[in-house]
Amino acid sequence: MSDKTKSEHVKNVGCTVRDCRFHSDADRCRAEHITVSNEHAKNKAETFCSTFENRAEF
Repeated sequence: MSDKTKSEHVKNVGCTVRDCRFHSDADRCRAEHITVSNEHAKNKAETFCSTFENRAEF
């Protein structure tokens, strides 16, 4: 991974989705990257985290 890529990582992303495998007890996302999807979104309710993985499946 290049130094430029390392500096572009999002840090301290809050997350309250307790069923996600990347959720920490401190309500933070532990994923290396996040993807927010729905290119046609017009408001917050129309977006979603594509990085979500159900912790029960792992």
